[in-house]
Amino acid sequence: MSGNGDDGLIEDRPSPAFRRFFAWYATRLVSRRFHALRLLKGSREILEEALDADRSMITLISHVSWWDPLVGLVLWRKLFVGRDILMPMASEQLSRFRFFRRLGVFGIDPDDPTSMGQMRRHVLQRLAQSPDTILGLTPQGRFTDPREPIRLRPGAAAIAAACERSPSVVVISIEYVFWQDARPELLVAVRSCDSPEAGSTTDWYRAMEEGMRRCAKDLAAASIARDESAFEVLEGGKDRINPFMDAWLRIRGRSGGIAATRAAPKGSA
Repeated sequence: MSGNGDDGLIEDRPSPAFRRFFAWYATRLVSRRFHALRLLKGSREILEEALDADRSMITLISHVSWWDPLVGLVLWRKLFVGRDILMPMASEQLSRFRFFRRLGVFGIDPDDPTSMGQMRRHVLQRLAQSPDTILGLTPQGRFTDPREPIRLRPGAAAIAAACERSPSVVVISIEYVFWQDARPELLVAVRSCDSPEAGSTTDWYRAMEEGMRRCAKDLAAASIARDESAFEVLEGGKDRINPFMDAWLRIRGRSGGIAATRAAPKGSA
């Protein structure tokens, strides 16, 4: 398979060393730009079960921001390290950021049926050669608001239906929200996607759509509640307002962060 796109696909050229370095860089970048990366409790166990399932693993990732691929790399470094990853990207974008090929990203034309057929064959070949590879997909195919109804392109379902063994499919929902800190929170939830009995493309499409809908609903409820105890912190999370205010509060013998100055609810003791 050529790497110049002559067959409708720009092939990935993964480098484990470069992936580890770039995942480290992505983690530093996320820790600087976000207050905390929070994983909804129960998500880690779902991922561990999927990783131990002795089947090919497909992750369906919501696509709400250009941060999503970097967040995926941070999650790989925290939760999937040691496993190869494979992800498609629009060839037009990959041509601009060709170093992504070294991360395990290959290029497709999502609007060209020939290119999509090449993607399916490429993915199935890689999963057959290396069953430990994690396939990451953004099946909505475009940037979406978390509040939009879930609508998927059929590619992910077609790949799952074509796998020799029913794959282990998990959904990863991401939200970027402001709570108490000046920087946004990065919230992540994971939910398993039940394998349909028939296993046709249509059945997988319905199962994936429902799995993504439920995962988004779970994360939205936790986000609205602003309950930090519902999450485990993967990165960051220190209370702070800003460095100068934090220093002033420490001088006065108080801890930094909004929580230190929050008034008690009416009627509380």
